[in-house]
Amino acid sequence: MISITVKRRVIAGLIALVPVLLALWYGGLWWVLLLTFFTSLGAYEYFVLIERSGYRPARWYGFAWTLALMFSFWSLVPVGPELVLTFGFIIIFVRILLSQQSSPPREDSSPGANDPLQPETEAAAQGQDHKPFRNWALTVAGASYIGLMMGQALALRLLPNGLFWMLLGLGVTMVNDSAAYFVGVTIGRRRILPALSPKKSWEGTAGGWIAATLAGAAVAFWSPLDLAVWLGALIGLGGGILALFGDLAVSMLKRQIGVKDSGVFLPGHGGFLDRLDSIMFVLPFVYQMALLLGAA
Repeated sequence: MISITVKRRVIAGLIALVPVLLALWYGGLWWVLLLTFFTSLGAYEYFVLIERSGYRPARWYGFAWTLALMFSFWSLVPVGPELVLTFGFIIIFVRILLSQQSSPPREDSSPGANDPLQPETEAAAQGQDHKPFRNWALTVAGASYIGLMMGQALALRLLPNGLFWMLLGLGVTMVNDSAAYFVGVTIGRRRILPALSPKKSWEGTAGGWIAATLAGAAVAFWSPLDLAVWLGALIGLGGGILALFGDLAVSMLKRQIGVKDSGVFLPGHGGFLDRLDSIMFVLPFVYQMALLLGAA
């Protein structure tokens, strides 16, 4: 008997898959719109999570900067990532700095400062409001992490033969994740980082890497990318390794804040950061390899 949770997960996945496949196939503006949607939701989830931990990032400035970074990889935009990154650092710093003038720090002796009945999140917020460097650093980290990674995913599809480069990156990621899951469930014994991801095992990870290597070689052999099979295998292995780190990056964020999912936008799937974690590390790697091999 299939549970309601599994049914919701399958239905939500199929519904989400349709626009992704259409945008992936047609590319161009459709791909830009899809990536804008994903980047917006991913950035929103990130800043909400950071605020839940008690910090006060420049949420909407960071949100806008994330999108600007992503768009800077689009060839139709007249400014590049370097300029957007540089001015973003400065603007966010000034925004955080000015916010300190409008709210003077609370003294430890102020009413409610040591009240054990005060909500934890409120008490934490009062303490973190006046740690401007941390708020600035967390804003910069989220915007650059999501914006730069998703920007390269955007640019990858817009390359000549971009559809096949995308198939290489997505194929490697999906094969790696699926193989790692099934091998881990079957014979997984030794845990990698139980504090971050208790279910990940060395056996499952090795199985995923082997499958990713074979997937990369297969795409190189059958696609029109003019890519040597051994290079495809190497990209597959690199993608498999980075998929693990991408997954652990989001797991680290969630563990520190104490939540299971990054959001609730996808029923049964968690949030968009949960779905994009591996992809945000793999697709930029494939994009840089494509540039290195002269695909632009």
